[in-house]
Amino acid sequence: MLTNEIVSQKMQKTYFDVAYVIDDSKIAGKIHAKIVQKLNVSDEIKNYSDPILGLKDLVQDLVTYKKVLLLIDLDMPNLNGADLLEVLSKMQIDSQQLSVYIISSTIGDFLHKEILYNRFVRRHLTKPLKEEELAVHQLKLLYRRNREREAS
Repeated sequence: MLTNEIVSQKMQKTYFDVAYVIDDSKIAGKIHAKIVQKLNVSDEIKNYSDPILGLKDLVQDLVTYKKVLLLIDLDMPNLNGADLLEVLSKMQIDSQQLSVYIISSTIGDFLHKEILYNRFVRRHLTKPLKEEELAVHQLKLLYRRNREREAS
């Protein structure tokens, strides 16, 4: 089992400038924000239960070229995760600047190919989010990026 200490040692320096957790469930949002905090993958964590407010701040951070981790629920009122991804996909941002993890208990119709093959989506994880799942995936990405840097 992967521990927080191992992840922190491997990451050494945070990879993201800011992490966003956007989930209409305040409890799930708090839990997911705590997991991101424990893994020490970003300098700052922003937690939103209102997806519209979260999107406004997220866009502001993206236009100022911050490197962003986004954990998002799909099934939300007013602006669901699929619509939010569609807005982000229309922006002129590099796919390395934004890493999206879909955190949802809903699988079915919401996971159509526009979401699964979106250039920002790294993985779909089911609720409740497990710390180890996110940690392992982040370490794999970090390892791959370090190998690419060494090769160039």
